[in-house]
Amino acid sequence: MFVDATLSSGISYTIGYRGQTPAGMVPIFATGGAAAGDYDNDGDVDVFITRGDIGPNLLYRNNGQGVFLDVAATAGVAFTARPTENYRHSGPTFADMDGDADLDLFIGGLFGDPSFVYANNGNGSFSNVTPGSGIDTLGARFNISAAFGDYDLDGDLDLFLAHWGEIRDPANPGDTEHLWRNDSANGIIRFTSASIPAGIAATVLTERSKLPASSPIGDYSFTPTFARIDDDLFPDILIAADFGTTRVFTNNGNGTFRNVTDPDVITDGNGMGSALGDFDSDGDLDWFVSSILYASIPTSGNRLYRNDAGSFAEETTAAGVRDGGWGWGSCAADFDHDADLDIYQTNGWPDAGGGFDIDVTRFYMGRGDGTFVDRAPQMGVADSQQGRGVVCADFDSDGDIDVLQLHRDTQRAATYWRNDRTSGNYLAVRLHGRPPNTLAAGARIRATVGARTQLREISIGNNFVSQNSVVQHFGLGIASQVDELRVEWPDGAETVLRNVAAGQRLRIDQP
Repeated sequence: MFVDATLSSGISYTIGYRGQTPAGMVPIFATGGAAAGDYDNDGDVDVFITRGDIGPNLLYRNNGQGVFLDVAATAGVAFTARPTENYRHSGPTFADMDGDADLDLFIGGLFGDPSFVYANNGNGSFSNVTPGSGIDTLGARFNISAAFGDYDLDGDLDLFLAHWGEIRDPANPGDTEHLWRNDSANGIIRFTSASIPAGIAATVLTERSKLPASSPIGDYSFTPTFARIDDDLFPDILIAADFGTTRVFTNNGNGTFRNVTDPDVITDGNGMGSALGDFDSDGDLDWFVSSILYASIPTSGNRLYRNDAGSFAEETTAAGVRDGGWGWGSCAADFDHDADLDIYQTNGWPDAGGGFDIDVTRFYMGRGDGTFVDRAPQMGVADSQQGRGVVCADFDSDGDIDVLQLHRDTQRAATYWRNDRTSGNYLAVRLHGRPPNTLAAGARIRATVGARTQLREISIGNNFVSQNSVVQHFGLGIASQVDELRVEWPDGAETVLRNVAAGQRLRIDQP
């Protein structure tokens, strides 16, 4: 059961954009964004929030019990334009870009405003290191969401950006500025644009046939994710995108990708949010994509893509997750600790005629076999606000997953849903990888209890303008221990622990 604990959490802010903005629809969905992670290395989950340009960014430091204090000013990340003015931003993301074991910060720019890279100084403050980082050459005007992963397995974290609204010519795309290779060295963060040599630029853009007649041709990507779909060590790239242009890129293992999107399977019409998890408990990562269910098009709506030996099969109707209204941010977690993954999905659109202005949050409770049932009212989260981003993490350190939901309420732009679960054991696992991949991006953790094994993969990225913590939670039901905990590190080496007691937060270091 969830409780609205926003008032006691200290999270309180408004959103907005000053004056007119180009591409007028963007402010409707770009409600800033949230990055979640332990930036000060004190063991709990902090949150960085962008909120348009009406005031400072917010860096909410967590006291470990789900109570937050804004320290953005003293940390040096409150304003990006001038000492008291902000640029317009979206999709911030924490990642250890320089490999020094603390979280640096990427902030995407909107409407032609610049994007930024801030290096973590290790003392609770950040320094703007954008000049010379390569990100200072980024020309895309709309940088909605970001994800990090080591696509070339050279040990550091590369960057992928989504650019909804970027006008480009698919016949002559040039550098689409999606993929950025990390070339950091000697503590200096540096990225090099790699979309062309990696084979992303050639087929990532939207075809004319997919677009409404009134829409310009270009890039309508929303939410990128690095994930090991075909089970080799090289992370693939999944992109939830609008107007029928969601993409699947398989990593060739040599620094390049091939577009393997099957148009007969990948059929979400308006892909927005994204959540990865082993929903059917068969040992690989399936993919939930939030979309729009139009009353006049019964086949529209969300999608659940079941992973079958590295290829996807569409299982939405059988899964019971098609009707998500006008879907946005989504995340997968075992909220009730029954050892099955659930899906939280927020939604809404300011369209009274379509009924989406009072769209109710979906809370799909998993049955462990790839099927779900919506239990939002029973779980206390039947929220009807204009939701956008979602962060799922154990903010109050009590062993269950809470939810921070971003929305378009101009008076209170976020709701903190505290999980007050009363049953079920758990195990939380935090990996510490070998530098420079200190977050162990791409690593897999398998927790076996009896005859059942749960899978988690470390992913640094995105639910839609929002980021989860990299700490992995396993619901264990009534089990008092995990019989075997097996970590597959990004280089393929393994660490195996046996008879691991439930009810603890465990750190595992890569040998």
